[in-house]
Amino acid sequence: MDVLKNQHKTLRNLYKAVKNLLNQKGFNWDSTRQMVIAENKIWDEYIKVNPDVRPYRVKTIPYYDDLGIIYGDNSARKKGNDASLILLGLKFGGPL
Repeated sequence: MDVLKNQHKTLRNLYKAVKNLLNQKGFNWDSTRQMVIAENKIWDEYIKVNPDVRPYRVKTIPYYDDLGIIYGDNSARKKGNDASLILLGLKFGGPL
């Protein structure tokens, strides 16, 4: 169970980091390449102040949309369904 909780926390932090990056001016989501994009100048300036985001410049996140369903403000979470554990189980190895 601890492994699942750690994976849940890791994925939640990934989602928050990418969502925060996408909220910054000049950053966008490329759904074809499944990654955050911006002009080189924008990346360079942002990384100077936030060096921890450097990996996202080249990192693909093919499950970002799924993470949005799990951790974002969607109707399933608002209704109180525990969609996060169900989807994590389906995405990463089947039944819990």
